[in-house]
Amino acid sequence: MELYEASLKTARDLARIKAGEQVLILADTAIDWEMIKLLSSAARVLGGQSSIMIYETRDDVNIEPPKPVAEAMKSSDVVISLPLMYILHTSAYTEALKTGTRILELTGTTPDMMIRLIGKTDYLMMCELGDHLAELTKNAKEVLIKSENGTNLRFENDVNRPVFHNDGILNEKGIYKPLGGQISWAPIEDSIEGIVVADTFIWPPSEIGVLKNPVRINVREGRITKIEGGVEAKIFENWLRSLNDEKMYYLAHASWGFHPRAKLIGVPLEDERVYACIEFGFGSQSLKFKGKIGKAKSHTDLGVFNPEVYFDGILITRAGRFVHKDLVEYDRKIKG
Repeated sequence: MELYEASLKTARDLARIKAGEQVLILADTAIDWEMIKLLSSAARVLGGQSSIMIYETRDDVNIEPPKPVAEAMKSSDVVISLPLMYILHTSAYTEALKTGTRILELTGTTPDMMIRLIGKTDYLMMCELGDHLAELTKNAKEVLIKSENGTNLRFENDVNRPVFHNDGILNEKGIYKPLGGQISWAPIEDSIEGIVVADTFIWPPSEIGVLKNPVRINVREGRITKIEGGVEAKIFENWLRSLNDEKMYYLAHASWGFHPRAKLIGVPLEDERVYACIEFGFGSQSLKFKGKIGKAKSHTDLGVFNPEVYFDGILITRAGRFVHKDLVEYDRKIKG
């Protein structure tokens, strides 16, 4: 019952499925079959014409899906995209968006995630916090991020580049949005200088996931110059090298996490939304960011736990709470 209610909320309030729309529930074999069926049922209850497509789980992210999947994506009004090995940076995804398809990106979602992160979340309150945080981010020129584990990163924002509040609500054609609780933007690449100490997760490669040991990454002019740490650092370094793509070493985006129920579980969709944390993406960069990197062979994300973040010298977050005057009341209501 809880899973169906969460599925209905997903289809109605996030995907915004309307009567008569062609809806594709897309998954790989890593995704729970009962949840897939309930999402499809919810789409039909709302009047949508629902179809299900499942293909084998790939070895890595951003591998083109089978051709029938790509064609189905283009001919759908709405796609709820669930594959654990996400296809966000593939041509199939891009071409579907060009045809006007709306895509709700829920990569790797489990039944427990859907119940907690959608069904049992005060979604509107979370989105109100996100709206205010996005406005602060958009107006910030200089950003400083520090953490107890040694992160010390500075960069500048370009006022002409967009800041995306990923609220997960598909309110127009030709867009994709992931689950709410995240804000993403692309800093000015040449301005990114310092050290990132990943201490929550790195994914992909899938061999890492939740980190047992921090991974220290030196960044100069937006590019990784050195990776230090234990076995996870070596796995990460070898994976980057194996792709043989210089663009994989460049920081593609920064992201806020602010989902009140998110926790580290080894699924990046949830890991990168841990409350008052920061996440960075390296490699392939969506064109919507209006950055300089463009498409790469893959994309990887990593997180920094409970950082201190300063916008133009003003403290925004500390010790896992939002402390800026424009956010503190929302923080209190959401976290208590």
